[in-house]
Amino acid sequence: MQKYSVRPGVALLCCLSLMTCWICGCTPNPGTETATTNQIKSVSAPHPDGIFRIPLMTNPPDLDPILVSDTTSDGVASKIFNTLLDYDPDLNLEPCLAAAMPVISDDGLQYDFTLREGVKFSHGRTVTATDFKYSLQRLASVRSKRSNLIEPILGAAEAIEAARTKSEDAPEIKGIEVLGDLQLRITLKKPYAPFIYHLAMVNTAVVPRELVEEHGHAFSRLPTGTGAFILDEWKEGTSLHLRANPDYFEGAPKISRIHYRVIPEPLAQLEEYKAGNFEVMNVTQGVYPRWMNSNRADEVMSWPSLVVQYYGFNLDKEGSPYAGNSESARKLREAVNLAVDRKFLGEVLLEGRFYAANGILPPGILGHDSSRPAFELDRERAQELLAEAGYPKGEGLPSVDLWFNTQGDNAKIAQVVQEDLKQAGIPIGLRMLDWGAFIEATDSGEPPFFRLGWVADYPDPENFLAFLFHSKNKGPNGNVSFYDNPQVDALIDRSYLITDMEERIDLLQQAERLILKDSPWLFLLFGRETILKKPYVRNFNPTGMCDDIQGNHVRWHLVELNNPGAQ
Repeated sequence: MQKYSVRPGVALLCCLSLMTCWICGCTPNPGTETATTNQIKSVSAPHPDGIFRIPLMTNPPDLDPILVSDTTSDGVASKIFNTLLDYDPDLNLEPCLAAAMPVISDDGLQYDFTLREGVKFSHGRTVTATDFKYSLQRLASVRSKRSNLIEPILGAAEAIEAARTKSEDAPEIKGIEVLGDLQLRITLKKPYAPFIYHLAMVNTAVVPRELVEEHGHAFSRLPTGTGAFILDEWKEGTSLHLRANPDYFEGAPKISRIHYRVIPEPLAQLEEYKAGNFEVMNVTQGVYPRWMNSNRADEVMSWPSLVVQYYGFNLDKEGSPYAGNSESARKLREAVNLAVDRKFLGEVLLEGRFYAANGILPPGILGHDSSRPAFELDRERAQELLAEAGYPKGEGLPSVDLWFNTQGDNAKIAQVVQEDLKQAGIPIGLRMLDWGAFIEATDSGEPPFFRLGWVADYPDPENFLAFLFHSKNKGPNGNVSFYDNPQVDALIDRSYLITDMEERIDLLQQAERLILKDSPWLFLLFGRETILKKPYVRNFNPTGMCDDIQGNHVRWHLVELNNPGAQ
């Protein structure tokens, strides 16, 4: 990469070198197993037809790349589609559908790509540079949830505005040029350091125009791409089946199919996993310690995750005492942050898999401030802030609902947070929705208070700070707290123009400090991702940007199921 003096993989070495040494549960030595070790019966035999089976908590909302804005959809879509670039296991960018890394002009404005020859969509047509031009221009559509990814391109802002008034699906963008069947040029309006990362996000994947136009909005349910797998069957809310693409440009996958089944209840997923009906599953509360101290400890897999978990305040929500920029609202939000026992959440409820956050940027992301102390419980100060905000001991403070989705440990965490806040005099209600309805609600600004997490789209602090807090990204683009601070916007905007990494990180750290002072979130947890994985699964190697069993950046065409015989 030419935009930095160092490559991301080197700069992130402190955390990411750990990711090459997956921790598979400290497997006990067979000769040292004791009588206290849990004996867990778990079938360990792959499907005879080479099918990789994955449980989902919920249905993926959308599989059209321009609509993907959540990890469930991303995990499925990334198996169907490909982008110009991708990541190696150490999170260094590398070519995907590009034949090589782009040639970037000295002024950082022009990116010239040559595409791989002979790559085909799964319906048989060869991919050309014209397909990429069309696919990138679709992000300007009024339907797109990630138009911010193309905003740095010359003419993109005008195209986005034109799409709003003319309802165009793929308005012309001056800065995207086809120079030949396999030659694509992208020109930016000004230098923008993180732009190259956008070209490895599934939202910028190539799609076939003729099928998008044939299916219209239904393309989200009938996706066709160049990926290692092809959508075979989708029974919404029940199951989703992918079959291997025999013509995949990197070679036919070693597994025949991927079968997803929607099972919202974690305990039901666990029973299915133990019965041998899933190859992997996410670890939830109660599973980790029992399996770690068992004859099945080798099935526990853990890795550092570039993720932050938070509860966001909707700062635009009319009627919410936490909304707006008044001193009273800010003190209320700060009081909430001091009233929650994150140590209990991470060490007890979540069994050491997570720990108290000290900000927005997690360890492993450039700019993470390890010297800043983690948020701690301080009910006395929380109650002082309540009084200063005009609600002594919480008297007269209106209750707001905390909205959260049904996945994983969310309900248990919400109940603990509700009790913590109650003890400080802060009343909240709880409202649980399925994932699709929850995402739609948060994108539109409906909940006053809501649970979300953010896993890095790319290993750069801008991905957290700009997407989640810049005012231009309010709503579906990421800033669902509707946070608006001109000083923060200015610092982030200045960072785009800086090539010196130290100076750029300093600007972004200043922005983070201002955001923390405003308390637009209840900042919760950093941590590790932990899953169960059958011992016969090979080459399933997640990165820190993979926050669950979906394996967003796993090389799925290399994943194998070796039959060790039933156990």
